[in-house]
Amino acid sequence: MTYRHCRQIAVYTAMLWMAAALSAQAQTRAAANRIVFPKDASVLDAKRDLGAKGDGVTDDTDALQRGIDASCGIGGATRVLYLPKGVYRVTRTLVVNSAIGPWIYGETRDGVIVRLDNGAKECSSVIRTHPRETGPTSADWFMRNLYNFTVDVGDNPETDGIRWCATNTGIIKQVRVTGRGKNGINAGFIDQSSPNLIQDVVIDGFETGILTQWNWGQTLSRITVRNCRKQGVYVNATAVGIEDLTVENTPLALFVDYPNDWTWWGGVVALVNGRFSTRGADGPAIRNRSVLYARNVQTRGYKTALQSETPSGNVDGAAIDEYISHEIKRQFDSPARSLRLPIKREPAVAWETDPARWVCANDFGAKAGDNQDDAAAIQKAIDAAAARGATTVYLRGIEGPDPNWYSLEKPVRVHGSVRHILGLGFGRIIGSAEGRFVVDDRSAPVVKFQNLDSFGGPPITLENRSAAHTLVMESGGVLLVGSGGGEIFATNVAGTLELRKPGSKAWARHLNPEGNSDVGLVQNTGGDLWILGKKNEGLGVRVRTRAGGRTEILGMFLYGNGMDEKDLRPIFDVEDAAFSVAGLREIAFAGNCYPVKVREKRGGETRTLGSDREQGWIGWALYSGWRAPVR
Repeated sequence: MTYRHCRQIAVYTAMLWMAAALSAQAQTRAAANRIVFPKDASVLDAKRDLGAKGDGVTDDTDALQRGIDASCGIGGATRVLYLPKGVYRVTRTLVVNSAIGPWIYGETRDGVIVRLDNGAKECSSVIRTHPRETGPTSADWFMRNLYNFTVDVGDNPETDGIRWCATNTGIIKQVRVTGRGKNGINAGFIDQSSPNLIQDVVIDGFETGILTQWNWGQTLSRITVRNCRKQGVYVNATAVGIEDLTVENTPLALFVDYPNDWTWWGGVVALVNGRFSTRGADGPAIRNRSVLYARNVQTRGYKTALQSETPSGNVDGAAIDEYISHEIKRQFDSPARSLRLPIKREPAVAWETDPARWVCANDFGAKAGDNQDDAAAIQKAIDAAAARGATTVYLRGIEGPDPNWYSLEKPVRVHGSVRHILGLGFGRIIGSAEGRFVVDDRSAPVVKFQNLDSFGGPPITLENRSAAHTLVMESGGVLLVGSGGGEIFATNVAGTLELRKPGSKAWARHLNPEGNSDVGLVQNTGGDLWILGKKNEGLGVRVRTRAGGRTEILGMFLYGNGMDEKDLRPIFDVEDAAFSVAGLREIAFAGNCYPVKVREKRGGETRTLGSDREQGWIGWALYSGWRAPVR
C-alpha cells in the first residue's frame, strides 16, 4: 500500500471519527430539545388534562388559557403546562394574568405550533405576558418561562408574535416565531419590564424581528432573524447585551436609537459575533444613533457595515473587528479594546425522556409550607435516584401565601447518575448559612439546576467544589459559588456569583444580582468571569475583581436607588486584576448616580473614575481596565 493510500485512509478514518463525534453532539442536543414529563400532579398536559385537541382545526384557545392560569397557580399550586406535539389553533391573545409564572414547555420546537387564525380581529399578539396592553404598571412580573414551541402569527400584519414582559428572571428559549406580523417579539409594549433573556430563538417573517425599548435591560443570546420587512433588532431606551446574532434577508440588521432628543436615555448595545446578510440593500447593516460596542461582525449585501452618528463615525467595509462609538474610559495605560475573554456555550444537558428515571423529592418527605428542613428528604431522593440510575430529581410547585417554601438548612450532595434538579412550577427554596446543593468529584460530569428561587427569602447556595465537573444554573434566584476548579454556567439567574478559587471559570447570560454590598455582589478572586447582560439594583460595590482575576461584561443596566454623594463605594472595584465593561447604562430617578464609577488599584497606586469627571446618567461604550501582556 502506498503512502498516498495510507494517508487517504487516515484522512477518511479521521473524517469518520469527526462525523461520529458531530453526530453524537447532534443527538445530545436533539435529546436536550425534546421534552417529556412524568405523569404527576405538578404537570398539566394540554391534551390529557385540559381537553385541547392540537389538530389545527379545533379552537384550543380556552383550553390553553385555562392551562396558563393554572400554571401560574391561579386556583392551586404552580405547575408546568405541557404541550404535546400538535397544532393548537387560537383565535385571540393568550394572556398571562398572574405576577408569577407560567412555566410552558412544548415537546419539540417545530412539532408544537400555537397558530393564530388569519385575519384575527382585535388581537395584538398571540401571547402576551402582562395582564394589560398599556401602563401604568410596576416591575413585578416574575418567572415567565416559554420553552420549546412555535408561535405562528399567521397573516395578521399588525399583530405581534409575543408581547414580552418579565422582570428579574424570565426566559424565551428554543422558540420559533413565524408569520406575517408586526413584531416577532415586542419587548417594549409596556414600561418597567426586564431584565430577562431571549435565547436560541428563530424569528421569521415580521416587520421587525425583536423590538426592545423602555425597559431595565435585555439579553439576546444566539438569535436568528430572517425575512423581516424593516429591521432585525431595534433597541431604544435600554441597555442590551447581544451574542451570536444572525440576520438574513432583512434591509437593516440592527438599529440602536434614542427617543426624541433624549440622547442621555438612548439605547446602549454591546454586540459580539454578528452575521448579517441580504441582497442589494442600499443602506448599512447597522445604524447607530446612540452608544454601541460591536465586535466580530461580518456583513454581506449591505452598502456598508455601519452608519453611526457618533464620534467614531462609520465603518465603510463589510466587516467590523471592534467598534467603540465613543471615547474609551480608562485610568491607567490599558489597551484601547475589550478584554476578549474566551466565550463558551452552556453544555448540553440531555432532557430525560424516560419518565421512569424521574424521582419526586416530595415522595421522600419534602413538603412546602411547613417551615421544616427539607434537606434530609431531598438527599434521600437524590440517593434513591442514584441507586437506580435515575437522572432527574424534582420538586412540585408551591402554592398559597407565605409560608409556602421548601427549606434547606443543611448541605445536600448531588452524586451518581443525577444530572438535573428542578422545580415543576415555582420551586421556591429558602436557604440558610449551611443550606446548599454541593457538586463535587462524585457528581455527574455536568449537573443542572433549574426553576429554583428563594423569591425574597435567604437564597440557597449552589456550590461547585469539584476539580473538573460543571455546574449549570438556569432560571431562578440563588447564590452561585465556585470553590473548586469546575466550571459554572449561569443562565437567567437573579442572584449573586462568587469565584473563590484562582483559575476557576464562569459564564453568565442574564445575571441580575440585587442588594447592598461593601465587597461586591459579584466577586472574582483569581478566576475568569464572562457576563452577557447584567442588571443591578441597590447600593455599594456591584462587581469586585481581584488577585489576578479577569472579568468581562457585555451589556449592563444599572438602576440606582439614589446614592449619597459621600458614599464612595464604586460600581466596579478592580484590585491588581483585569476588567472591561462594554455597553453600560446607569440611571437614577431618585437622587444621585454613583459618585465613584470605578476604583482601580495597580500595585501601590489606586485611581478612581467618577465624581467631578462623570456626573449624572452615563452611557459608556467601553471601560478598559487591564494590562496588556508583555510579549
